[in-house]
Amino acid sequence: MEDTPHSERQTPLRRKDRHQKELNTSRRAFLKKAAGAAIGVGLLGGYAGWWEPRHLEINRLNLSLSGLPAAFAGMKIVHFSDVHLGYHTDAEDFKRLAALIQAEQPDVLCFTGDIVDDHPYSMLESIDSMAGLNAPLGKFAVLGNHDYKWVSRPDGLPGLYPRTGFQLLRNEHVWIQKGKDAIAMIGLEDQIEGKVKLAQAVDGIPSEAFRILLMHEPDYADTAAASGFALQLSGHSHGGQVRLPFVGALITPLGGRRYIQGLHYIGETHMPLYVNRGFGMTRLPIRFLCRPELTVLTLNPV
Repeated sequence: MEDTPHSERQTPLRRKDRHQKELNTSRRAFLKKAAGAAIGVGLLGGYAGWWEPRHLEINRLNLSLSGLPAAFAGMKIVHFSDVHLGYHTDAEDFKRLAALIQAEQPDVLCFTGDIVDDHPYSMLESIDSMAGLNAPLGKFAVLGNHDYKWVSRPDGLPGLYPRTGFQLLRNEHVWIQKGKDAIAMIGLEDQIEGKVKLAQAVDGIPSEAFRILLMHEPDYADTAAASGFALQLSGHSHGGQVRLPFVGALITPLGGRRYIQGLHYIGETHMPLYVNRGFGMTRLPIRFLCRPELTVLTLNPV
């Protein structure tokens, strides 16, 4: 038998070496990708869990509204919502929010529900901050669905609100007076809890009166627009809390699925609805492409 050439005798070993090199290259590529993914997740987690929740956005809008009395021209409403004191938001966070609110020098201050996330006691350390907010034409609030835990107890939220200077409106209205003119501020109970009593809330308001509605759930706007309201302010949806490009909000709650964030014009009357993205968080302590919000609305007659 002829001797096999040396180069041919080495072929299996060379193939093994090449295979080993390919495996090593694949492992390095995998490790690089895994490291890149881990860094990406870490950066995303840091952004969504730390940076974005702490960088509130102030949205300022001018609204021209038919029927607004001339005396209220230029009235500035500062609107905030969904603080969710408790698990992910504390009294120091609220102090930071309160400073930003006061810097806007509101004429009227409106809060559209969910001051706490877990228990009324979570509100206690923020009462002084709430009481320290000034708005010469009034401070008004409604309850959100999270606020109904222990709501009937003496130590529940209705018992705490008088200490804040906010008027808690529960299927009722108050008049805001300026000179000889007046507008009605109406607050409804939470829709998810099934406690809305619209007829009771507007009883005694003349049909021609200018009416602003505070309602936690924004999807109630279809009813509000058909009921003669001039403006609705809401929260509840958190803007989805997590939003993706070209997709929008991944999950929104019952009562906040048609109108999720920002300004909408509803029904035949084109009633403006503004949906505030909220300040705090619930469930997951993250926000992504959905910064917390403070809204400043300046109203003028048409």
